[in-house]
Amino acid sequence: MQFRLINILAMFQKRINSILGEHLNKFIIAYLNIIIIYLISEGEHREHIKWVLKRLQEEQMPVAIKKYKFFIRKTNFIKFIIKLGKISMDLKKVKAIVS
Repeated sequence: MQFRLINILAMFQKRINSILGEHLNKFIIAYLNIIIIYLISEGEHREHIKWVLKRLQEEQMPVAIKKYKFFIRKTNFIKFIIKLGKISMDLKKVKAIVS
């Protein structure tokens, strides 16, 4: 009999949500392996980064620190462009859908 993982992405998302749950949508957005930590103030941001990395380590989740970007002012997330204090849709994605 073959062993198959069914709904592995949903299971992984549920695990990430349980690890970061108390702070999700307060200063963290998590979608699968993408974790965005909001910048409230630089001091708080540093503490939030430390907290997230510590929680992932405590739960034995692998962290490839070289893949992370810290203190950026603009990023693309799913179909949105997130800038300091502003969220907008990625017009390239909208144009592809409309066309």
